[in-house]
Amino acid sequence: GVANNDFLRVGGTRLEGTFVPAGPVLVAEQLPADHPAKAPSMIFVKKYEAIPGAGARSTFAAYLWDASLLLQDAVPRALKQGGNPGTPEFRKSLRDAIEGSKNIQATNGVYNMSPTDHIGLDQRSRVMVRIEKGTWKYIGE
Repeated sequence: GVANNDFLRVGGTRLEGTFVPAGPVLVAEQLPADHPAKAPSMIFVKKYEAIPGAGARSTFAAYLWDASLLLQDAVPRALKQGGNPGTPEFRKSLRDAIEGSKNIQATNGVYNMSPTDHIGLDQRSRVMVRIEKGTWKYIGE
């Protein structure tokens, strides 16, 4: 929960050189071009930071964005499986569709959901950053 600019502000120069594992969206601009989270993160950052008063990006908002991407993928499949929205049948279809989501590239990595894995993220979901001069510096994966 420390990967935000308030942490940098409160910690100040005492944080210089600190290493922090974080979600890729925190350092989206610094990610290698082939990182699977770079393009979705840049879309999110552009839209989020255009909101008046939003300020710096929010990794928490990025998780919500990722949830919306999972729903955009799953809802059409759930509708085909049956049941009207709001019914127990549709809720089951939606759960099954979400659990069947594969290779969803998002701000925090690539989601591959299953009945036993409701997080769905693999090693690409975290990067290492170092605090340098009051900013987040991408170090690698």
